[in-house]
Amino acid sequence: MSSDLVALVRRDPDVHAVADGMIAMGEPVELRGGEPEPTLLYDAEGRLLVSIEDAVHVTAQSEIRRLLGAEFADRVGVPVWWVDIRAVADLPEALRVARVFADSLVRWLGGTVYPDGASEAPARSWRAAGQGGGDAGGGAPAGGAAYQGNVIR
Repeated sequence: MSSDLVALVRRDPDVHAVADGMIAMGEPVELRGGEPEPTLLYDAEGRLLVSIEDAVHVTAQSEIRRLLGAEFADRVGVPVWWVDIRAVADLPEALRVARVFADSLVRWLGGTVYPDGASEAPARSWRAAGQGGGDAGGGAPAGGAAYQGNVIR
């Protein structure tokens, strides 16, 4: 079984750029996969540590509330990009690497990490200062949230 984190960030994340930054800063991981497959981080022995799913744009507050609970949802404004980050359970290093990755996304793009994220952190990158994600829709349809492509409305 895996340990799961969810990064809720303000801009469409460039997962490869963040992972490359971790590597450049000395994190001993190897990056594989991505688009359309999950991005995978391996250790020096070739063992899978972390799987990172493609980001999903969420514009419906009700979906965050439904999936993560009302208390957490009240601390997160929409729209956000939802990124699932899964650490392999039987390798202690995996959860640390997953946490470093999730925290790095939030540091550069603003947002928070579930389950234990504090109030939303401001974005550190000038590119994320506009927040939002260029939402072209007008919110959720009358019947509730709907998944369309990589957007939940």
